[in-house]
Amino acid sequence: MMTLSTRTMFAFVAGLSVIPALGGLAVTGINWTASAEETCCKEGDTTPPTELVAKFAKGQLHSPYPDYAKLAKDDPDLVKKFRAPGCNECHGGTGGGGICPALTQGVWFWGNTDDVLFRLITLGSADLEKQGYKRLGYGSVHAPMPPMGGTIKTSDDLWKIIAWIRSINPPGSNPPDKVLPAE
Repeated sequence: MMTLSTRTMFAFVAGLSVIPALGGLAVTGINWTASAEETCCKEGDTTPPTELVAKFAKGQLHSPYPDYAKLAKDDPDLVKKFRAPGCNECHGGTGGGGICPALTQGVWFWGNTDDVLFRLITLGSADLEKQGYKRLGYGSVHAPMPPMGGTIKTSDDLWKIIAWIRSINPPGSNPPDKVLPAE
């Protein structure tokens, strides 16, 4: 069985052409795009967030947890998913802010769709912008969002973090009252 290092897999996911030597076998690239019948996303998905972002086209990522308030209510430890990868280091332990914007005010600098939030957290703001997304505004903090896709182990973990973030926002700030990124 052949395994690839995390660094090599990231290079593929990032869309780079990599030729690692694998026992005399040369690999020149992998197309990670989803087939037409493949849909995203399912509860319990263990796909790393970086792979999911590379696999699905812009606008195709949808949370498997549309009832985020119920998920947060039923799982009081959901905040630990938020804290585990280090989100609390910048956004505060309860999302109320710190050296980065508060996540409790219903203000979405990049838009509030599932797709935008998943990609922003996975890729960080610099790479999100490189993919054609436009920032809608700034708060008092102008620092970039770092990419967290390599820190958060599974897509399911990230969807649960997004569900928790949505649960701490005021009514009317989450879908279906979507704030879409500028095209």
